[in-house]
Amino acid sequence: MIRLYLITTGIIATGLGGMILFAPVAFYAGYGIEPAGQVNLLNEMRSHGLAVLVAGLFATAAAFVGRLTPAAMIVTSALYLSYGLSRLVAIILDGMPSSSLLAAGAVELVLGLAGLGLLLRQRASH
Repeated sequence: MIRLYLITTGIIATGLGGMILFAPVAFYAGYGIEPAGQVNLLNEMRSHGLAVLVAGLFATAAAFVGRLTPAAMIVTSALYLSYGLSRLVAIILDGMPSSSLLAAGAVELVLGLAGLGLLLRQRASH
């Protein structure tokens, strides 16, 4: 189950990180956000793309390299939970976003909580 989780979350994070870093205009257009021509905004948007990409590559690698698995479970759980919880903070502070951003937040929370659950279950069994 952990291997499947790491492969799934790793592929998702790698894809998202790559799009954010290399094609942010196309990526964010899917959420109704138009950053084209706004250099400062694009710079800010791209700034976290590589971190997400690297986390995704690490998670995917950890699915096949057992000694990396514990660290990758912590990284991926923290990554998805931090994005999902940040979206909840944004809703409280800024109001309700588009349905596509709400869906993204829901997926992030589900993936983060699933990872946390797997971590806790694994630690309880050892």
